[in-house]
Amino acid sequence: MITWSKNNRACTTTWSTLLILEQISAVFVDSSAIKIQDFTFWNQAGSSDIRRLLANTLAVQLDNIFTMIRGAHYESNVTKETATSGIVDLLTAAEKTVNDLAELNDRNYVFWAGENTHEN
Repeated sequence: MITWSKNNRACTTTWSTLLILEQISAVFVDSSAIKIQDFTFWNQAGSSDIRRLLANTLAVQLDNIFTMIRGAHYESNVTKETATSGIVDLLTAAEKTVNDLAELNDRNYVFWAGENTHEN
């Protein structure tokens, strides 16, 4: 698991994007342990099918913001489809956290082209 840190672009980009998309409202230091079931979209869904549909929409929004606005690109073994499907799977797991999402994003994207955000 990655360490939740303002020095990790996967953490800061995940947090700020969720904040902008109004999925969470906590400050950075308090965000890592927020569970997916506490995201705004989770409580808007009336069924697991609707929840998965909303998770897919959110995954595409995250991916678009990461790649089109924040300058991220995919790791060499990752495509848009694998990145977004992985996000959807995580977003439909109630007990996963913002930190888990940041870790997944760290594996799938290179944030701020040319920088390696992976912590060994």
